[in-house]
Parts: sequence; structure tokens; C-alpha cells
Amino acid sequence: MLKLGSGTWRWRGAGGAPALSNGLWALLFGVSVLTALNSAGLILLLLQHAQLSERLAQTDVRLRELLGEPVAPLPAGVTSDPEQLIAHSQYSRDKRSQDDGPPAGTQRGEQQEMMMMMTYSMVPVRILVELCNSTKGICLTGPPGLPGHNGTDGLPGLKGDPGVQGRRGKRGEKGDLGDKGDVGVPGLPGEKGDVGVPGLPGVKGEVGVPGPPGVKGDLGVPGPPGEKGHVGVPGPPGPPGTDGPLGIPGPPGPSAPPRVARSKNQGVVLANPNDDTLAERMAKTDTILTKTENIIKALLGPTNVTKMESTFGTWMQDTAMENDPRIWVVEHFSGRTVKEYKNMESFQNGSANSIDVKKFFQGCGHAVHNGSFYYHIAGTFKVAKFNLQTQQLHTLAIEKALYHNLIYFLHNSKTYFKLAVDEHGLWLIFASSVDENIIVAQLEETTFSITTYINASYPRTKAGNAFIARGVLYITDAKDAKITYAFDLFKREPLSVSVEFRAPTGILTMVSYSPKNQTLYVWDNGYVQTYDVVFLSDD
Repeated sequence: MLKLGSGTWRWRGAGGAPALSNGLWALLFGVSVLTALNSAGLILLLLQHAQLSERLAQTDVRLRELLGEPVAPLPAGVTSDPEQLIAHSQYSRDKRSQDDGPPAGTQRGEQQEMMMMMTYSMVPVRILVELCNSTKGICLTGPPGLPGHNGTDGLPGLKGDPGVQGRRGKRGEKGDLGDKGDVGVPGLPGEKGDVGVPGLPGVKGEVGVPGPPGVKGDLGVPGPPGEKGHVGVPGPPGPPGTDGPLGIPGPPGPSAPPRVARSKNQGVVLANPNDDTLAERMAKTDTILTKTENIIKALLGPTNVTKMESTFGTWMQDTAMENDPRIWVVEHFSGRTVKEYKNMESFQNGSANSIDVKKFFQGCGHAVHNGSFYYHIAGTFKVAKFNLQTQQLHTLAIEKALYHNLIYFLHNSKTYFKLAVDEHGLWLIFASSVDENIIVAQLEETTFSITTYINASYPRTKAGNAFIARGVLYITDAKDAKITYAFDLFKREPLSVSVEFRAPTGILTMVSYSPKNQTLYVWDNGYVQTYDVVFLSDD
């Protein structure tokens, strides 16, 4: 160091180099001051570190003492198990990596954040509050950090209560038709209706192959008597005999049987010879039966035979065969089947043989006479004769008769034509289509033709039912309660008659007279019955 002349000292370096300038000395002084301040700050930090270490030690002691105190409650659905938190964090990170795709470098930082959250979540809240209050500035809020990542999804909440039902929406468009369902169980069959009007005749078919020869038919009508022969040569007279003594008068003989009148207008024709037929027995009589004594006086009964299921029906026995126990039954007012029962016992037990009569019948006015079943062919103006033995069918057209459109001759039994048999033979009763009066036609059995038409001069609308006995037509009232009208078919005049019959209840569908036992056969509201007929001549 040199001393200058003016009293100023200069530093010299080694070898006599120039000394430092004043500016450099100022810089060195500032560095020294800054170094001293840093040293003082370091010392202060060390002191604070020592204090914090002491307080952390105290806090650890306090923490150990307060292990029994409750920690801060975690949010609902967040577990305190570290392994579960780490697993849940890993699941959230995987999910975010799929959704947002964060960089792989952030995984380590997220794990540290999770460990800090687990650590602080296990420290009691009160200890943290005391720590913040006792340390000035340690809990001061620092500058805001970067936005954190999205938190993990919380657990699903409980199902809420159902809301108020909203307004019903508009009806949607009609959908496509579904597949066809299975066929249902068939319903019960309904009541059979009337036979419809016959359709138009079809085209005439080709001639069929000739069938085998038919069964031999009935005998024809006897021919007229031959011419009278020449009178023979008279023989020589014989010698007169001697008179014998008078004998003792004998007892009076039996009364002669009735005689049948033979009149051209009556057209009575005898049946074929047959010892077992009523017509054979009648042919031997010569007395006119339509006397006053042969009018019905009373009806005795009824006698119940059995109960049928059908309200409508007809039951019959052959009115000509004396020793024929068979019974024929037709159920309902329309069909084509007749049931044949061997006797009354089988009829009551229900053991029958069914017979197809080839055509549909209508009504309850049938009859069985001399081995044939007579009935009205439904929907036509024809009646049929069906041979029950050979099953041959013959038909007879009836002109100017009501036969369709529900304009019945007997409305209660839905009948257009009524067949009847009495001591004089076979009859047909129907209503005229001209004036709707009741007409009676006498039938010739062998040729199945009409011999006589008789107008009974009685409107069909007043008739309930009808039958013929001993040459007299009997008609009941509209309720079938009593016989109110009688007409002599031979004298062609009405008769005064009033006979109580039955109670005016139910439906009387059939009443027919049998000449072989003088009995009325009745089908009353499903009950099969008989009535004994009492004539005035029976007194």
C-alpha cells in the first residue's frame, strides 16, 4: 500500500499492480451486507424449524394422547380404508384415462395427493385448528393452485319416491294385426229353425244307370165286375120234402156289427185284404158311424207315459195293425229321422232304432198307418208316404194349400198339414190358401191319391189342434183347453159340441186319434200322454 502525496492511500497489488477502485470497493461492501442478511435469514429459518420441530413433537404427543377422540367424518360413500381408497382412485384414473385421456406422468402426483388426503383425513379436526391458531402464518392461504382433476364418481344414491303421475299421452297409432289365435270351444247348438224355401231346380242331370227291379208293389184297386153270364138251363124240379116239426125258439142272437155306407160322393175305398188290419174289419160293416151316438161325450185322463226333452214332437202307433206293439217317435217339428221302439218298455227306457225318411219333415201332424209313415215335406206343398219296411217314398201334391212363410194351419205346433186316421181310413187336414178355411181331404191309401175335398167352414186362426174320430172332425180352441167345434164329414154339417180337454198352459203340439183302441195320443209340453175317448153311444 502506497501513501500518495496528498495523504491518500492506494492499495497495490502484488508486484506493484494498481489497487482496487472505489466502485469496486462499494460493490464488495454490498455483497458483504447481502451475505450477512442471508446468514441472518438462515439463522431465523433454522430457529423457526427448531420451533416447528418442537411443536410437531408436541403435536405427536398430543395425537398419541388423543387417539380415542373421533376424527372428522368423511363424506357419505367415502371409506377410510387406504387400500380401498387407492383402488377407487385407480378405477377413477382408469375411467378418466378412457374419457379424457390424461398424460401418464400425472399418475405419480395423483398418488401423492391421495396419500396426503388419507393422512389429513385421519387427523382430528380440533388438532388441525389448534395447530393453525398456534402457528402464525402456517395456515395462511397461499396463491391459488392449478385446477385439480375431476374427483371420483360417488356411489349411487337411494332410489327416490315415485313422482306424480303425468298426464296420459295421446293414443298411439294402431299396430299391426297379431297372429290368428286358436279356434275356441264350439258353442252349444241353437234351436233348429224352420226349413227354408226350396231353391230353384238344378240343371237336369244325365240319365243314371237303371237300378235293379223294385220290390213288388201293393195290390191295385179291384177292377169292375165282369159281365153277367148267360142263365143256364134250369134243371128238373125235385120232389117236395115233408115238413118237419117246429123247433123251440132259440135265444136272441148278437147285434150286427156297424155297417159302412158306400156312396159315390163319399169315395170310401177298402184297404188291401189283410186279416190283421183295421180296414179289413171295417169292410165287413154296413152301418153309418156318424150318428149322434158316435159324437164324443168326454175325454178321460191324462195318463202320463213318459217325459221327453223336446217341447215339440209326435209319438205314434200303427193305427191299422192290431197286434203291433212298436212305437214311432219324431222329436222336434223339423228333421228327417224317425225313432222306432220295439214296445212301450223300450220307449220308456230310451232304446230306439233311428230311420232316415229321405226328406225333411215339417210340423207335428205325422201318422203311421198300415206300415207307412205319412208326413209333410218341409218347404213344399207335398205330403209323403214312406214305407217303413221297404223304405220306398211316394209323394202327393196338394194344390191351393198354405205350406210356407210361417202361415201355419196349426200355429201352436208349427204344422201346415195334419194326417189323421179314424174308422173310415186316412185323412189330410190343411188350410186353404184361398180363404184360409180348414179343408179335409180323404186319401186313397193304395194309390196315394185324394178322392174327396171337404170344406169344414172354419177359419184356421181359431184352431189350436185337430183330429178325426168316427167320421167327425174335432177342433180345439186356440189355447187347446177344450173341443169347441165339430164337423160331420159325411153329412157335411157342423155339430154342437163342447168338451173339456186340458188346462190352458204349456204347448200342446200333437193330438191324434187311434181307432183301434179309441184313444187320443197327446204330446203336451214335453209330456207323452193318452186320453180315453168316451162317445155318447158308450152310455
